Amino acid sequence: MSSFLLSLAADKTTTGTAMVPASVPAGWTGAAATACQTSLDDVVALIAGLDTLMTDAQDAMTAYENAKSQEGEN
Repeated sequence: MSSFLLSLAADKTTTGTAMVPASVPAGWTGAAATACQTSLDDVVALIAGLDTLMTDAQDAMTAYENAKSQEGEN
């Protein structure tokens, strides 16, 4: 794994996130619409968590690569 690959994954996550609707269409009504909206809310929350994890992974990989680079300079 490298920071480059993590960056590509983060870009794909961002693109995918943009494709997830925040709400069901206004014309949808009833129990099915409510259930779908609840599922969408759950997905949006999970994606927000994924974005945070991707950022943490990128930061950790950058720190690792920097440490490894400095180690090689000694």
